[in-house]
Amino acid sequence: MRLRGSETVLAVDDDPVMLELVKELLTPLGYKVLSAASGEEALEMMATKQEKIDLLLTDVLLPGIKGQDLAKQFQLNCPDVNVLFMSGYLCPSMAYSDTGHRFEAFIQKPFAPNSLLRKMRKLLD
Repeated sequence: MRLRGSETVLAVDDDPVMLELVKELLTPLGYKVLSAASGEEALEMMATKQEKIDLLLTDVLLPGIKGQDLAKQFQLNCPDVNVLFMSGYLCPSMAYSDTGHRFEAFIQKPFAPNSLLRKMRKLLD
């Protein structure tokens, strides 16, 4: 499985260290990484549509709008966006929204770089 890519990833996490780690991991492999420290900031980036976002990599627990609600908003406005949830605290069942919509893609933090890359490629290919 190839791990390199040219897609644009929007990473959303209130932990600046996690955002920097994602950027340091993905950028050398050809990905364009955008970062947002909150769901609201991510929605603002989506609304300005400066560029197509191929993958939303979001923490489940965020201040303000939660990861599931953020993903729903993205998929309403950009139906072709892929979503990968991450969390250090929750199990994958938390990737359910209150409407019953289920998001399948989940990675537990901390994760190995290759685990993240494999999950991303599975969604993007």
